[in-house]
Amino acid sequence: MAHRGEHVVHMKGQQERNFAVRLEHRGGFRFLSQASEDGRLHGAPIQSDEPDPVGEASAHATPALFGAALTHCLSASLLETLRHAHVDVQSFTADAITVVAPNDEGLPRIRRVEVVLRPVVPADSQRLERCAEVFEKHCTVTASVRSAVPVEVRVDWQLVEAPEVLREVATTRT
Repeated sequence: MAHRGEHVVHMKGQQERNFAVRLEHRGGFRFLSQASEDGRLHGAPIQSDEPDPVGEASAHATPALFGAALTHCLSASLLETLRHAHVDVQSFTADAITVVAPNDEGLPRIRRVEVVLRPVVPADSQRLERCAEVFEKHCTVTASVRSAVPVEVRVDWQLVEAPEVLREVATTRT
């Protein structure tokens, strides 16, 4: 249900959306993945492989893809929040580290994901603090996995006072 001021456009008027992925084995531990929704392909296929020593590390490792999904969703959520606040985002970069460590049984598990978002915005932008406070709740992926995997998010605002001058201000959320 939408709250005041929020839109449900992302659901396209549907009760649920079904995002599908078809994987095709390409040898070793390599796969080619194609995403779709309702039969409509989403983008180009991507390759994945297990990291060495199991795989050949010839393509994206699954923990990196997990981190990419979280970081993409968080980035899109922050961009959308800034757009609604009428903040001119001049550029945007983000980094993620997916930390894998052995569990009590010695099996590798994702321990946490560390995400840093770096939007470049005018120094005189209003409501940046408020945007930083609310954007994460709109990230479907992070909100869905955070109870099982800690996701540490930091926004490093890159404030542009003049086109050639950047000033950094960090806001951290965990």
